[in-house]
Amino acid sequence: MVLGLAVLDIVLPLLVLGWLVVRVLRIGSRSACLPPGPPTVPVLGNAHMFPQELPHLKLTEWAHEYGDIYSLKLGPSTMVVVSNPRITNDLMIQRSATTSGRQSMQLVNDITGGLTLPVMPYGRLFRDFRRAMRDMLSREACVQHLPIQIAESKQLMYDLMKAPHHIRHHAQRYSASVVLAVAFGLRAPRYSNSLVSEFFETYRAFENILVPGSAPPIDHFPILNHIPERFAVWKRRSREIREGQRRLWFKLADICQQRLDEHRPSGCFLESVLKKKDRYELDHEQIAYLGGNLMEGGSDTTSVFMETFISLMVQYPEVQKRAQEEIDAVVGNSRSPIYADFESLPYLQAVIKEVHRFHPTAPVTIPHVATADERVGDYTIPKDSLILVNMWAIYRDEESFDHPETFDPDRFLKSEFGTKEGADDTGRRHDIVFGCGRRICPGMELALNSLKINTMNLLWAFDMHPPIDPNTGERAPFRPTDVTHGLLLTQEIYQCDIQPRSRAHADIIKADYAAARDVFVSFEKELSEDERRFVAEW
Repeated sequence: MVLGLAVLDIVLPLLVLGWLVVRVLRIGSRSACLPPGPPTVPVLGNAHMFPQELPHLKLTEWAHEYGDIYSLKLGPSTMVVVSNPRITNDLMIQRSATTSGRQSMQLVNDITGGLTLPVMPYGRLFRDFRRAMRDMLSREACVQHLPIQIAESKQLMYDLMKAPHHIRHHAQRYSASVVLAVAFGLRAPRYSNSLVSEFFETYRAFENILVPGSAPPIDHFPILNHIPERFAVWKRRSREIREGQRRLWFKLADICQQRLDEHRPSGCFLESVLKKKDRYELDHEQIAYLGGNLMEGGSDTTSVFMETFISLMVQYPEVQKRAQEEIDAVVGNSRSPIYADFESLPYLQAVIKEVHRFHPTAPVTIPHVATADERVGDYTIPKDSLILVNMWAIYRDEESFDHPETFDPDRFLKSEFGTKEGADDTGRRHDIVFGCGRRICPGMELALNSLKINTMNLLWAFDMHPPIDPNTGERAPFRPTDVTHGLLLTQEIYQCDIQPRSRAHADIIKADYAAARDVFVSFEKELSEDERRFVAEW
């Protein structure tokens, strides 16, 4: 009896230890119900092989190997990658009621207090934020924003003519100033020492810490949260970013509140929300972050598209020339384009669609989370799985597109989605570049108007070429592989030779900018003295 108890005392702990070892080793393994994917290793799964830079390229390589839907194991978590428009439409749009969740990203929540819409869980606060944004950003409401967008585009042309070597800052000033005007009744007449530069400094810090590899994967390995701040650089950076965000968001909200208190409203969006905060069920902090969400969502993506557009016009001069000829035939050279001209420019419309296809601003979407089990063919996507749509793979599919690695706007003149004859277009949508289902970008209409206005203006006004090498006198080759490695895919275009197409064009650019001053005045009441001097001198 005693011997039996002694054996049990030895065997039972060994059995428990063995069970624990098996359980631990099974972490990261792929269950049979999941779509196929790369081989896993115990505990990590595929986390050790997830790409840290330009992830869309490796994800597309895996799509070629494992199919239009495959899975990755990130520790105990599951990520399903979709690279097919039909599956995307079925899963992310038709079944958006159960595929619109977001992963709880602790790093983001630590910085924003859970008040960032793109990663906010689907629920009451998410719906309140979206409802408020719809009032400002619906197609009908965006018609009212056209005057400031058009006026800001006139300054963009003027800025490029006067300082052609600062393309990125000019594009960022344009996009951020439009949002400042619409959301806060303000504008930024320059990039440096302004709300625009303050915003982009804060936003870049936020974006950089979210890039894979910048911080440990604390969502997948929560034990890392217990590391003290003095040993955790990411915790210190998170605190600094949070302080910078709150300083800027509350400053902008307080300006709007002060106008209301002094009975001098500008009629901007945030004033409307402040007056109706009970209807929207939002407190002052949430309203401040609502404005911050508008800045983040509306500033960066638009400026990145414009930089990419310019870079592609530089790389493909024959496309630039043909688009200019079409615009000249409609607009002429005695005036600049007006918004209504866009409908008469089918080739330019095709160019914009091809830019989205060839170089999508967000080549992979922010992952959604399944809030219930879902089936796709023979596979099960378990509840709480991450679902990532690989836009890059969808737009570079050789079975759907002739020569997908070639920039060719003509493909969109031949078929609605640019696909080749006989291709299966089931599920294809033009607005997929703005997101999926209930997570589609609420500022899509405002962004589309900016793209229409500025692509017309840039092509009408400027010739865009590679720079001249001072040593050889020849045009330097443009390097299309020079891209940034942040959350958005940005083409580097610092060395672009951009010049007015003629003296007549330059004169019209100057006259248009002077006329735009009438629109700007109502948005410049809170300019600093230094900014007022800049406006007078510029």
